Amino acid sequence: MASIVDRIFGVKCVANTGSTARDFCMLERNILSHVKLALLLSVLSASLLLQTRLVPSEGEDIGASHYGVPLASLQFAGALLSIAAGIWEYLSGCKDLLRMSAFLRSPKPHLAIMTVVIAVVFVTCIILLDLE
Repeated sequence: MASIVDRIFGVKCVANTGSTARDFCMLERNILSHVKLALLLSVLSASLLLQTRLVPSEGEDIGASHYGVPLASLQFAGALLSIAAGIWEYLSGCKDLLRMSAFLRSPKPHLAIMTVVIAVVFVTCIILLDLE
C-alpha cells in the first residue's frame, strides 16, 4: 500500500538526521509568511479599489480615485509575485533537502522577486502619504 501512495504522491522518506526536521519547518514557515504577505497585499488592493479606510473620515476625499486602480493593480501584482517567490523558495528548498545538500544559501531569484515586492510597498506608502 505504501508503494502505491509513494508513486501517486511522490512521497520520499528523508532520514531525520541533524537539523532536517527543523530545516523543513523553516521552509514551511517561510511559505506561510509569503502567503500572509500576499493576503495582506490583496486586502490592501481591495481597499484601494473600493476606496475604504479603517477610520472613515467625513467629507474628506484623499484623491484615491486617481490612484486607486493603478495602485491596486500594483498591490495585486505584488501579492502574486510574493506567492510565486514563496513557492519557488519552498520547492527549491525541498529539492535540496531531498538531495541532502545545503539549501541555506542566498537564492538570487527569490531575493530579486522580493525586492520588487518591497519596492511596490514603498511606492504605495509614498503615494498614499503624498495624497494626505
